[in-house]
This record gives sequence, C-alpha cells and structure tokens, in this order.
Amino acid sequence: MSSFVILNFVFFQTLWFSSVVGAGGYGLHWLALGAIVPLTIHTWFSPVRRLDFFIATLMVCVGMLLDNLWIQFGILAYPEASFAPYWIGCLWFGLGMTLNHSMAFFRDRGWLGALIVGAFAPVTYLTGQKFGAVTVVDLWSTAWISLSWFALFYGVSRFARGQVADLAVGTEQQAAEAPRRAA
Repeated sequence: MSSFVILNFVFFQTLWFSSVVGAGGYGLHWLALGAIVPLTIHTWFSPVRRLDFFIATLMVCVGMLLDNLWIQFGILAYPEASFAPYWIGCLWFGLGMTLNHSMAFFRDRGWLGALIVGAFAPVTYLTGQKFGAVTVVDLWSTAWISLSWFALFYGVSRFARGQVADLAVGTEQQAAEAPRRAA
C-alpha cells in the first residue's frame, strides 16, 4: 500500500471525526471545513485528480439528496436542523475523494464491494448517533440507507473503474506513440 493511499485514508478519517464529533456533536463547525483542506490538497497531487473532484462533486449532490430524503422519510434527524447539515456534505465530498485511492479495494470488487459498503453504511450513522451528531429514528429503516449506499457505490464505482481504465489505456497509447513522434 502506497503512502498516498495511507494519507488518503488518514485524511478522510480526520475529516469524519472532525465533522461528526466536532461539527455534529460539539458544534465546532470550523473543524469540518478545516479538515477537508488537507484531503483536498492531497487529492490535488492525484494522477486522476479531475476524476476525483468530479466524483466528489457528484457524491455531494447525490449524498445530500439522499440524506435529506432520509430526514423527510423519518429515518434520520439532525439536532436543530430540518435539512442535512453542511458537514454531511463535507463527508460525502471526502468519500468521493477516497473512491480511487483508499476505497479502491471496494471499488474494484464490483457488486461485492458495493454490498460490503452498503452493509456497513448504517454503522457510520449509528456511530454518529453515539456522538450526538444525528438520530437514527427507526433502526429498521436503516435498510434503506444500506440499499441506497449499495446502489450509489455500485454505480459510481462502475463509472470510476471505466474512467481509470480509459486513462490507463490513453497513457499507454501516448507512451507507445512517443518514440514515433521523436523519430
């Protein structure tokens, strides 16, 4: 495992803790925004950074939609908020930044990776509940969270795998053509 992947993992865990415990649990809102900075800077040095930022943006949009739907359906509740708080968006952004790096193991496993991610998705919300960041209103309804994460992770992973493969093929073609252009 490369140091890039390890840093990606550490920066995301820092973001999770800062967002859930700091912003969600204790109201230290600057922590979530501050913790997203190292992950963003780190991703800037990624060989697939354009793809990483695209996926992260997509994950924010879809993730915030999902979290707000779960609030409306009575699955989740956030303290003093009728909508998902901004720090949840930070977490979705951070998750998108990990897909091609520290989450690549799951990305590359297709439906099995998505099944594992989906199965453990409610654990993140239940852990957040322990810190007072969120309330899981109905434990049985977390099945919807699992299904949503499964579908989202499977779809985004398929897209990302295809994009990474296309980038690898393009790089190989450029390398093969370089000697011909030099001659």
